[in-house]
Amino acid sequence: METRKKLVHPRSNGEPIEGAREREYIFFKVSFNHFRDVSGSEAHEVIDRYEARECECVLCLPDGYSDAGEKTPLILSFHGAGGRVSADEGIIGGVSYVTSCVDAGFAALDVCGSEEHGLTMGCPEHLFAIYKAYRYAVRHYNLSDRVLVAGASMGGHVAMNFINTFPSIVLAAGLIYPRLNMDCVTVNGHSCIGTWDKTQRKGETPSTHDRIVQIYRFPTDEWCEENTVGFNPYRTRSFIGADGKRVVIPPCPIKIWQGTADRTVDPVMVREFVDSVQRAGCYIELHCLEGVGHSITPVMRAELPIWFERFI
Repeated sequence: METRKKLVHPRSNGEPIEGAREREYIFFKVSFNHFRDVSGSEAHEVIDRYEARECECVLCLPDGYSDAGEKTPLILSFHGAGGRVSADEGIIGGVSYVTSCVDAGFAALDVCGSEEHGLTMGCPEHLFAIYKAYRYAVRHYNLSDRVLVAGASMGGHVAMNFINTFPSIVLAAGLIYPRLNMDCVTVNGHSCIGTWDKTQRKGETPSTHDRIVQIYRFPTDEWCEENTVGFNPYRTRSFIGADGKRVVIPPCPIKIWQGTADRTVDPVMVREFVDSVQRAGCYIELHCLEGVGHSITPVMRAELPIWFERFI
């Protein structure tokens, strides 16, 4: 069952942005398997099982969309740690980041996440929910089955994890101030704080550290490397070279936009990620914006559809 709502492009809290245009958003829900086997059991019995969860999703189609003819290119656009998707509240998650792409003829899709609060930090179950939403969208609408991926902040973490988990369906990625390291990374003597190190709570809500323990299913409050393998972007598809520097090998081209004054995502970490990809000989672009903090600028919105148009 779908719910269609005409909304003026809202902020993450659902309030409309002054001067933004009205669009129709299609809200729907998908069921996915939330179970993840991290037991390490050696018993001769079926451990895997279907643990059904429901996830709210949102799809936005461009003005020129048609059910017939050429397929409309699809962007999976993932929200950051403060975002979610809600039909009742008119909240559209990461689709809000890519409305310039919708105006340029792309469709856009996001999901709330594997937990109701949406703060799923790129965990495997979140990716399963995304994949189910993607399958629903391409079955019910005339959309391309090879997609482009966008993400902002923690959505950049989700985007990289999706790219690495489902490389055969991703054409390219556009990331805006992406969070790329779960654990602390030291680059040229500079310590880049990871999400694991964010232990401060806001009111009664769990800290980022506590959420990682929860959603990655750590057996204790200690860091559990085994449970994050494949889902820690700076360490996924990577190795340490003979010079002691990390090499990261992403399966598709990437462009990143990063403000030099960002205090939420360390620009040094982003530069190190770009350098690590270039050490592999893989294609990546970085546009640094002098003096910009953790916010999306008109330059980012203008360049994102130009970057994506290369791949359709």
